[in-house]
Amino acid sequence: MSSAHEPETEAPRPRSTDAGPGLESERAAVRACLAMAGRGKPLPAADAVAVASSLQAALPESGAAALLQLPLPDMSDYITVHALNVAALAMALARELGRDEEEVRDLGVAGLLHDVGMATVTLALLCKAEQLDEAERALGKQHAAAGAALIVAAEPALPLAAVVAYEHHLRVDGGGYPRPRQARPAQHASRLVQLCDVYDALRTPRPFRQAWPEEIIRSFISSRAGVEFDPELARVFLGLLQREERA
Repeated sequence: MSSAHEPETEAPRPRSTDAGPGLESERAAVRACLAMAGRGKPLPAADAVAVASSLQAALPESGAAALLQLPLPDMSDYITVHALNVAALAMALARELGRDEEEVRDLGVAGLLHDVGMATVTLALLCKAEQLDEAERALGKQHAAAGAALIVAAEPALPLAAVVAYEHHLRVDGGGYPRPRQARPAQHASRLVQLCDVYDALRTPRPFRQAWPEEIIRSFISSRAGVEFDPELARVFLGLLQREERA
């Protein structure tokens, strides 16, 4: 999906897509969840919780950085890989903030399902080599509300994931979408997942652009703290990335 977060100049290097752990069973579970959502079937919420729990158990051993190198053979698997990456990042950031393990897992589930509404959007939009036009962007923006509705209808109930799916494109300055009827800030969990979502989206090559270099992404996050991103979350997140880089 064409993003508002695009570099001013074309990035010089794409992200490597041939490294990292396979996580094949987790991938298969996420693909199945997305396929059911795309057909209007009830989400297998318990499977999403199981995948998040599996990633959570892997974090102490491999770290978020290793989990962010999942192979992306083609754009048909983008939503699946992006969901796993955002879940891993969200859980790593939650731990960095000192959250207990139950909240870490819940944030992982929210990260895993934040873009589930994209299953209702045609794959042609994700694979389009040019920037989307206004009508296509409007269609793409429907994924937030669509995803929240899918999660609300799931069993068992996942209220935090539903809120995050709806709010993860809201900005701290009041911009973004979908606009609430009454002005209010997005919940902390939504702001946390938003940051992880943007980071992973920018570091992934897309048909219409190469991946952003890591230093440009970090500079972008820093410059947009207080406008687009929660300033404290941005500070902690950037510190986490720096420590992972040195590890």
